[in-house]
Amino acid sequence: MSNKFILTATAFLLGTSMGIADVPKVAVDIAPVHSLVSKVMTGVGNPDLIIPAEASPHAYQLKPSNAESLENANLVFWVGKDLTPWLEKGLSSLASNASVSTLLDVNGIELLDFREGALFEAHDHGEHDNHDDHEKGSHKAHGEHEGHSFEWAGVFELAKGTYNWSFSKVDGSYADPAMKMVILKASDIEAVEEKAEALLESSSFETKKHNEQLVAQEKSFSLNFDSNKNITVFKIKIEQSGKYAFFTEHMPFEFETDEHFLKDASGTDIEPIAQEPDSGHHDHASHDGHEGHDHGAHDPHAWLSPNIAKVWLNVIAAKMSEADPQNAKIFFSNAKTAIENLDNLIVEVKTILDPIKDKKFVVFHDAYQYFENDFDISASGAISLGDASDPSPARLAEVRKRVVDEGIECVLAEPQYKKGLVKAVIEETNSNTTVIDPLGVKLKPGPELYEQLIRNLATNLAGCF
Repeated sequence: MSNKFILTATAFLLGTSMGIADVPKVAVDIAPVHSLVSKVMTGVGNPDLIIPAEASPHAYQLKPSNAESLENANLVFWVGKDLTPWLEKGLSSLASNASVSTLLDVNGIELLDFREGALFEAHDHGEHDNHDDHEKGSHKAHGEHEGHSFEWAGVFELAKGTYNWSFSKVDGSYADPAMKMVILKASDIEAVEEKAEALLESSSFETKKHNEQLVAQEKSFSLNFDSNKNITVFKIKIEQSGKYAFFTEHMPFEFETDEHFLKDASGTDIEPIAQEPDSGHHDHASHDGHEGHDHGAHDPHAWLSPNIAKVWLNVIAAKMSEADPQNAKIFFSNAKTAIENLDNLIVEVKTILDPIKDKKFVVFHDAYQYFENDFDISASGAISLGDASDPSPARLAEVRKRVVDEGIECVLAEPQYKKGLVKAVIEETNSNTTVIDPLGVKLKPGPELYEQLIRNLATNLAGCF
């Protein structure tokens, strides 16, 4: 073999390896968005998927391989903290050198508010927007929040020890001078909801002041906030490691400025593993200086709108081109082709759904309103408030009553969640059921997943009638 051939081959291999090395390393949060990024990167590289489609994006725990992907990433695309609040800290620590694109923040898309209640009744958010609307010094108004004596409930997994729960003045005053709280050892909100309501409504309670201690027991605490302090703190003593449900007459986020409300002894934020409302309805970004702690101002399932996906494709191509100008032409060409394919998909899906446009159906959890808006269909309700906890018997009864009263023909299940809950709603009715999947659980990750996901949603929904 000649030296000339060896040198030529070596130069080719080095040039090839350098080209590969120059391709940006990309990490993406969920499979549908990963598919969109894969479309744009076709012929250049492949992005890493952080959250497997079969896992819940709301509560996934990063594996070492996921952490490595984030650490090595030059670019990260994620839906946003409304979908994966736990990932925000991982991005700031693991992907600190990466360019991070939050797709829910992209200009040119309309975000939708959460629909509330099992049957999606209209709800006036303004009643919570002005703290002055609460009767100062009393708790009279709180018994009317969505039929509960509490406005918020959350479950935390807590180790034995002492925690600090803080309440801050916002705009110079507390949302209320006092507030009741109940703490019960429980792994599920619904399991102890009635007990908590009875305790909150009871005229018997124990008054607590700044720096005083609360423990989990069948008792209601009245927390009195110190008007002379900007922050009033209460100690939460956990005597046995486990899961604890907290019920409060106010949303805790009404008392936040630039600090999260619950911290351990070292000052680390403690997030709920489940909460009701599922994602809250207060935009914490509105508090000056408050960062890194948003409980979900909007419905995050925007990827189920092909029209929004088209906007995202152009954003992805632009971000990829900034990081890799040499391949910019390929990225934008791929995005253009993908958008044309989505236009064709929209026409196809409209044809599939047209025969059922006036049909009524119930979804498992409220994740589909972006899809509904794109294709002019509308769900009549949702079995579950979210995917963090099971619905209460009262909620199941409410949905079942609508199914019976209105002759709803289809109740939809999802692959990750309990089929028995759907059975409880449709048993001894004439309703059909089928499975729809917002994440692509059984689909192969990659560029083809997104279109197949949307097509499957339409086909399965139409086939339910």
